[in-house]
Amino acid sequence: KQWYQRRVRGFQSGTLPQRAMTAKPYELRRDFSPVLSSLLVQYNKSQEVDSMANLHSEVDEVRGVMAKNIEKVMEKGEKLSRLEQRTAELDANASQFRRTGVQLQRRMWWQNQKMKIVLVGTVTVILTIIILIICWQKGVFKKKKY
Repeated sequence: KQWYQRRVRGFQSGTLPQRAMTAKPYELRRDFSPVLSSLLVQYNKSQEVDSMANLHSEVDEVRGVMAKNIEKVMEKGEKLSRLEQRTAELDANASQFRRTGVQLQRRMWWQNQKMKIVLVGTVTVILTIIILIICWQKGVFKKKKY
């Protein structure tokens, strides 16, 4: 702001305002070129400008780093939500697997019990037939005459 006010006062103090009203195109170029050149040199070498430019570049750098960090946090959040979803799916699958395993175990136990009953029944029938044959051969079933 001060820089601008100094330039306005410098412009208004000389004969330039009167000449500017009647000047043709590019007529005042000769008068302004050295002033603009010196201002550009002063502006480019100024510590104030350098510190502001440095501050601006640091702010831009911090802004970039923060944007990257926010992106990383968002990606981590997405990964965590996907992980939570997959964990819930695995939990549901594990529960279903457990129920199916218990049902299969019970079915196999009953099948095993049925097989044992059939086996015991078959062995009993075969033993009964063998015992009856032996008894018949020894004559246990023949009527005795007294």
